[in-house]
Amino acid sequence: MKKIIFSLMMPSVLIILFILPVNLVFARAFNNDFETGDLTDWEKTGTAFDFQPTWGDNPTARNRNQPSNHQGDWWLGLFEKYQGPDNKLGQNAGDVQGDGPQGTLTSIEFKIIGETMNFLIGGGFHPWENDPGPCCVNLEIDDEVVRTSTGQQAGTTETMIRAEWDISDLKGKTAQLVVVDQNGGGWGHPNFDDVHQADAGGKNIPWDRVLAVDARGKLAVSWAQMKKYY
Repeated sequence: MKKIIFSLMMPSVLIILFILPVNLVFARAFNNDFETGDLTDWEKTGTAFDFQPTWGDNPTARNRNQPSNHQGDWWLGLFEKYQGPDNKLGQNAGDVQGDGPQGTLTSIEFKIIGETMNFLIGGGFHPWENDPGPCCVNLEIDDEVVRTSTGQQAGTTETMIRAEWDISDLKGKTAQLVVVDQNGGGWGHPNFDDVHQADAGGKNIPWDRVLAVDARGKLAVSWAQMKKYY
């Protein structure tokens, strides 16, 4: 009986989907918190990210007394060189690569649909502007930096804090995140983790919803989401 009803309703469903500003696609997630244990969805240059993401609270493991405050198990800590207890590289908790390696890490493209963007950030204070060796996280649109953040100016620390950008004026634009490490000197590294877009109420928007917005700004739906129309 259900199959008969479904067959009868399908034309109406397709008409609704044609009328509504949606596209039938299957949304995907984004490795926004590095919990894949690798750099899926990100493209690196240079050598700074060769041993990233790092696993666990490595600053505490090396007695830094500055807990990382990361989310989950994995995060970007550009001073660290420890990829977990199961790594095959002979790494041990507390191992570091230091500030020498440099490079960039660029995310996949995504639509701006939120009011704000929030993330965890720490490490050195080397801002994008007016610093010949920046260590920061940038939001780029058409290769132009439209937002940027770096570690805390007062009391440089490995401990990450939650930062936020107002992105309401960028809605509808296609953007990328770029983690920049272009400093080989003291505190020449950024820490970064757990990035989200949020709505006007401050609620984080699931990344599968963000990535379901196509180039025309229309919200796509999955086959499962179609069920609400019949």
